[in-house]
Amino acid sequence: MRTVSPFPIESQTSPRDKAFLLAAQRLIRDAAPAYDYLEIGSFLGGSLAPFLADPACRSILSIDERGRTLADERGARFDYAGVSTQSMLDRLHQAGLPTEKLITHDGPIDTLAPPDRPFDLAFIDGEHTDQACFRDFLWALPLMKDDSAILFHDSSLVYKAVGLITLLLRKQDRPFALLKNRNSEMSAIFLGGLGQCELGRYFEAGEDCADFYAASEIAMLEHNIRNRVRIGPGAERLVSFTIEPPRAEKGYY
Repeated sequence: MRTVSPFPIESQTSPRDKAFLLAAQRLIRDAAPAYDYLEIGSFLGGSLAPFLADPACRSILSIDERGRTLADERGARFDYAGVSTQSMLDRLHQAGLPTEKLITHDGPIDTLAPPDRPFDLAFIDGEHTDQACFRDFLWALPLMKDDSAILFHDSSLVYKAVGLITLLLRKQDRPFALLKNRNSEMSAIFLGGLGQCELGRYFEAGEDCADFYAASEIAMLEHNIRNRVRIGPGAERLVSFTIEPPRAEKGYY
């Protein structure tokens, strides 16, 4: 019997990223017989697929700033022109996925009208800058249930935002747990009762957060040196360098 993949559409997530997303889905499904899913940054719809196919998921809100060249903490700008909501829907339909429970919003989350119901699970994978990630979290947090989870992709790119988010939650005296998936770009904030549950039933042991922040800082410096620093000969046999503005690159192939 042929096994159907939960991810029939290409995405910018690794196999370990996908496994983490599915583990979070299992956790939410065990915590709530029916759940609602929020996603920021859907691209071609790859990470929407397992939720569209899940009968326990009763509604999905997909938010994406379509047709833009997005800033990025790596010192580049990534062009996603040509990927529209309709092209995403076409791929979902070609994969045989139902889209009746899917609502889309083209634009940033701070331009969204309040949705009808709160969400159990959110996945933030939009513009990869600390400011945008923090904004997405600030606007998503009031839309979440008290016991819910918010996942982040490309965590090493927005590690400063993740750190600020934990400070905000501590200041608000909100119970939470932070888990950074080892050897992948996924991390998650588990709010309320979910942060107190036995996460080891669903996820492997996470990466030490101090190590994660330190490694991410080095990686971002290396990216920015490669993308923005140009080295050339200087006076008196010295080496000079210039720092260029971020260059635009194709965001997908």
